Amino acid sequence: MPMSKEMKGAVVPDPKQPDRPPSARPAKLICCRVMIDELMPFLPEGTATEVVEISLHIHPDQLREHLQRAIDASDGIYDPIFLGYGLCSKAVVGLVARNSRLVIPKTDDCIELFLGSRQARIDQLASEPGTFFLTQGYIGDGASMVFSEHERAVARYGEERAERLIQTMMSHYKRLVYIRTAHATSLESDREYAHAMAARFRLRYEEMDGTSEWLGQLIAGNWDDRFVLVGPGERLELRHFTD
Repeated sequence: MPMSKEMKGAVVPDPKQPDRPPSARPAKLICCRVMIDELMPFLPEGTATEVVEISLHIHPDQLREHLQRAIDASDGIYDPIFLGYGLCSKAVVGLVARNSRLVIPKTDDCIELFLGSRQARIDQLASEPGTFFLTQGYIGDGASMVFSEHERAVARYGEERAERLIQTMMSHYKRLVYIRTAHATSLESDREYAHAMAARFRLRYEEMDGTSEWLGQLIAGNWDDRFVLVGPGERLELRHFTD
């Protein structure tokens, strides 16, 4: 279930005053759970946050609807509204705020963010196309998207057929890479989980260091060509991520 929270000490503006200039409004972060641990150290005290569960990625249209509702509830009250997402199967295409700016990393997904650049991911997949990436955010409470999908398949098809489906889904992967993110706090338990997943699907296990620099720049306001910034009334479009 998606969860929403206001950071301790947040000053929540009066929603009846959405016409205040952007400079007078506090910022808000609407973020996928995968990224929140890496973003939290960069957030100024009082920044409002809304954390959305990763399971919505399975249905991009539902994720888009959820994000638009979250934006609508924050529109004109906060500025800017940071989106802790990438293009994410085009789930962010069409999002709009009428009275606030939206800022989002210009990336296909969060793996590029954690590796530091789009080129870094291209290079990794060029050397090993069948790579499955994991981070602390993906592992979370031990229910990554793969195993969440497996649970749904078990409920629908039964254990035996569900196991065949998940094995088929993972069959084109040859390597599992655990990205050690900068602010990971559960390295040993993450490793245990990642090793178990690699063993289950007969994947070669590797680790590599990640970075939070790109995410830090999002919050700091250093919005270069690695970010998409749209003004009030302007929709996020696919071209923003591909130009």
